[in-house]
Amino acid sequence: MCYRNTRVYQKSLELVRATQAVIGELPSGCGFLADQLRRASSSVVLNLAEGCGKNSVPDRRRFFGIARGSAYEVAAAIDVAAALGATTEAHREACIELCDHVGAMLTRFASTQKW
Repeated sequence: MCYRNTRVYQKSLELVRATQAVIGELPSGCGFLADQLRRASSSVVLNLAEGCGKNSVPDRRRFFGIARGSAYEVAAAIDVAAALGATTEAHREACIELCDHVGAMLTRFASTQKW
């Protein structure tokens, strides 16, 4: 199975692009938040891919769990950006919805992997 062909991988990349839009809105002085958003959103994609490369089911599930945690970390960082008045409500809502969707997809993906 190639992880690149999965819907969860494509949605995870969509999350990276969505967080980039928020990063573009951040004022100076919020570089710490931009870095956190970049790392967390990238972690979703990278841990999903790494999990797909593992040989044992427990290893795969561990990496999928890390990816899910990173998706929720993105959601929290977006909430922080909103609390600081550093993003629009539209971007916040879209990102939070996408984070929740990716998190749910990763949960299902981890539970259905049998290879």
